[in-house]
Amino acid sequence: MAGIAGVLGGISSEHSLRNLDLMAKSASHRGRENRFLVTSTDAGIRVVDSASELPPSPYMILSLFTHRKIEDLIDAQTESLTMIDTATPKTGIQDLLESSISDNEILPCIFKSLAVVIDAGGLRVLRSIDGTRPFHYGRVDGSILLATDKKSLWAGGISNVQSLNPGCELRVSWTGTITLEKSLSIDEIVVVREAPQEKLIQSLKQTLLGSFSRIGDSAKCAVLFSGGVDSSLAGLLASKRCSNTVLISTYAKGSRDASVVQHAADLLALDVIEMPMSDKIVWDLLPEVIYATECTRRMDIEIALPFFIAAREAGRQGIPLVVSGQGPDELFAGYAKHVRLYENRGEEALEVQLRKEVSITHETNIERDERAISFCGVDAWFPYFDHEFVKLALSIPASRKIAVGKTPERKIIFRELATELGLPKELAHAPKKATQYSSGAARMLSVAIGEHVPECRDLTKRQLDLRMQDVLNYIAKQLEMPIRNDVMHCYDFDVKLSSMITG
Repeated sequence: MAGIAGVLGGISSEHSLRNLDLMAKSASHRGRENRFLVTSTDAGIRVVDSASELPPSPYMILSLFTHRKIEDLIDAQTESLTMIDTATPKTGIQDLLESSISDNEILPCIFKSLAVVIDAGGLRVLRSIDGTRPFHYGRVDGSILLATDKKSLWAGGISNVQSLNPGCELRVSWTGTITLEKSLSIDEIVVVREAPQEKLIQSLKQTLLGSFSRIGDSAKCAVLFSGGVDSSLAGLLASKRCSNTVLISTYAKGSRDASVVQHAADLLALDVIEMPMSDKIVWDLLPEVIYATECTRRMDIEIALPFFIAAREAGRQGIPLVVSGQGPDELFAGYAKHVRLYENRGEEALEVQLRKEVSITHETNIERDERAISFCGVDAWFPYFDHEFVKLALSIPASRKIAVGKTPERKIIFRELATELGLPKELAHAPKKATQYSSGAARMLSVAIGEHVPECRDLTKRQLDLRMQDVLNYIAKQLEMPIRNDVMHCYDFDVKLSSMITG
């Protein structure tokens, strides 16, 4: 996705420009920088060519980072400056402007996008409800800093970063007043219990095909691939819209994915790039993965590792778009805990739980994955989080998603959908296993720390498990990331920073 970094006001324009220069280094992986200096006028706004033309206040300096043509994302007029980051290259700014933004209504978030509008009233940032486009903000030295990446705000001197939630609008006046408004919520979705099964599957089919249609007919893309139903269906549907689709799978030797991805790719008649994941590869990349994902939680790092390696390879091969199969587990009850909840507390309790999980998945999954992928210079796309598909999926009763005691017993209607869309039954019924375990990433991270951290080499497996989080926190501290976790031990190893981090 594109990146945004901006400064509103401040002590002086020179100070603000220095701040933005620091922020820009942390967003450079998102593409070429295009900088806009904007002042407020009686008629609306004025985009100026030089910082010397900026008044003491009010003014905004905004940088847009993109690998795409700038005209696809920017609309500059005397009344407003609009930036829109869409999820796929096919959707242009004029399509979104004509159908989504007016003077009296906010973006209805039917597109996967992040919209930034600067006009006479100040700045408005609208985050679509799918949550695949992050946005953060904070105050420092009399300025308001804005960015798609937390690391950009850290570089600008803000450690306590605030995040704009999906379906919400951030408004910043020219005088620096901040207000938040919420536009859409999945809490309003009503479960429809009597709809015929065939009708539901056909509705899901048309909605999901509509989501994949936005990929364009000639784009080059890669699909993060494990051989499971989610990524297999994503690969199949992407290949129908994209003339050059390749699967990318990252796994450790001896893992579950290592034994299934080639066969699954053959069933799909698609090429697969298989990327190895050894303890040395994991150790060498660990600082970048921690910095890229902006977190240290062990499970997040385990999940991000194979995605990072795959996205890095996509970037090396000139593939601009990486497609993720994230989403069906939360939408259609794909975890063992969902079966237990269904058995113990019933259908409605599981439906409430699924809505809760989807409402927070931008924090628990999507933002982590997006940061890991985009750090490698490619765009991330999450087709299963199309808002219409999410609404439809959450309106389906839990009894259509769980079949206790059967094989398979989770994501039942989604598997039927996959078969209806042409996925071979063997892949539609493939068993579920978490990414960090199916790829072997969890094991490789443990081996990497045990082998490369002197203080961990002689620990038992239990002792190493207890120490791993501390090592991850230590690496983040060495990267000067403002994490809140304390580091309990000192370690005798150097954290190597790549040129991507040091700039």
